[in-house]
Amino acid sequence: MKILAIDDEPYILELIPMLARVVGFPDVTTADSGMQALEIIEASDVPFDCLILDINMPGMDGIELCRCIRQIETYRRTPIIMLTAMSERDFVDEAFRAGATDYVTKPFDIKELAARLRVAQELVAARAEAAAARILAAAPMPAGRRDLAEPLVIPGAANISDLTALSNYLRQLSRAGLSVCQVMAVMVNRIGEIHARASEAEFLFALSEVATAIETALLTHIGLMAYAGNGVFVIVSTAASPLDPVEVESDVQEVLDTRDAEFDDGSPMDLEVSVGSPVLPTNGGNADFDRAIARAATRSSSGAKRAPVRRFRQPLN
Repeated sequence: MKILAIDDEPYILELIPMLARVVGFPDVTTADSGMQALEIIEASDVPFDCLILDINMPGMDGIELCRCIRQIETYRRTPIIMLTAMSERDFVDEAFRAGATDYVTKPFDIKELAARLRVAQELVAARAEAAAARILAAAPMPAGRRDLAEPLVIPGAANISDLTALSNYLRQLSRAGLSVCQVMAVMVNRIGEIHARASEAEFLFALSEVATAIETALLTHIGLMAYAGNGVFVIVSTAASPLDPVEVESDVQEVLDTRDAEFDDGSPMDLEVSVGSPVLPTNGGNADFDRAIARAATRSSSGAKRAPVRRFRQPLN
């Protein structure tokens, strides 16, 4: 695995390659600033498989650098591990919103770094296998028939990441402050019908509308979320008290009804959601996501009466 490590502290730039080599990752390039890192990335003929970014750097910090890297098409999904001595929630949230995949705090030991690099390697390998399978199939999926179960990174939402990053984010929070977090799932009803009818662009638009509605409804209570496939959004909320799923569902639905999303032919999408009751994390892993998704699925399939939705109406003339 080809790794690029960026840190403004010389001893860290000596330590990372040494520790990485010991645990089986000898191919490490280093940079002492964000600008130098971008120059190295641009000049590299072979893309890096993993990036390690220090957050606290002069000039361009690691969070800004992460955002810049995510704008490069080749690096949209490359594992990015943030490295910092700061463990405050604000920095953790901002790093993952910028596109980080994982997070390591200083001082770190060889076991922790090895674990993060192996997770990144597994992610790279899994994506390579999926790409190879698509090539072997030699039959690209037609527009509008993207696999419904496929987790996606939805464009346009500020608080959204991929599912792997969200899982790592929750694990990091488990080290300090997990007790004040909760996991909630939002399921798009009739997602199979929408998926069957929509083009790929229309399907992504529908998901983007739901993501925007969730962000608008939860405001400051949302920490980070990811689209898990099958019309389900998983949310890690930073609300101090348990969220009321009926209220959240009503608020999200209100935003969706106000936005009134349509297919390209002008017909309404009629987006409707079901929200499961929140889960208090127990292990900071995918099991917490599964529990939250199961609750949203139960809500969706129960046919329970929805809370009245407050709709904005134009005043009568």
